[in-house]
Amino acid sequence: MIRTKIDTLWFKRHCAFHLHFLPDHEARSKLCDLQDRIERDSGAPLLRVPATSLHMTIATLIDATAQFSIPNEEVWKRNGERWTEVVERLVEQTPSFDLDFDALAVSQAAVFVKAEEPAELRRLRSAVAQAIFFEQWRPSPPDIAHVTLFRFFAEQPVPAVSFNTGCLPIGVRAGSLILLEERVYPNVETNILSAPLLRGKSANDRP
Repeated sequence: MIRTKIDTLWFKRHCAFHLHFLPDHEARSKLCDLQDRIERDSGAPLLRVPATSLHMTIATLIDATAQFSIPNEEVWKRNGERWTEVVERLVEQTPSFDLDFDALAVSQAAVFVKAEEPAELRRLRSAVAQAIFFEQWRPSPPDIAHVTLFRFFAEQPVPAVSFNTGCLPIGVRAGSLILLEERVYPNVETNILSAPLLRGKSANDRP
């Protein structure tokens, strides 16, 4: 059993900057079908991530809870233009890659689907983490490829996995990424800053 943890940021206004992959329409539809199954079969205290907010985090450039000497907005004003150029270059040097979300998992914080992390994604995350820094902050990218489906609104024990996963696997091909400012969590209100293409893709490959 896992004891869930309440998400205190849910639908709250804040300031964070992320590099994300957004699933295409077909993958998003399948993820929503999986959310429907989970809600139907589970008694867990679930907060459903809206369909248009579903994403995979590549790296967080500025975390909402980071403790800087100045506000996050000011950090971006000072560094954002340079960081955007760096991130765009790193993305454009990275080959496009495939993801197969084939497993459902539950942590204290979320219900999510995960895929094996491709080598291209791992190298990109490492390069971003090495290139971006401010004061004591450096990005700490996830070490798995995953899309969060639910957070929790209460603390209670739930089984590690107790859901019908008949919708899996869900395969996607990453051709472009999105650099954005998150204004309302989770990805509910955003400001798109850049949409760099991975190497070998064209504008027609965007989600």
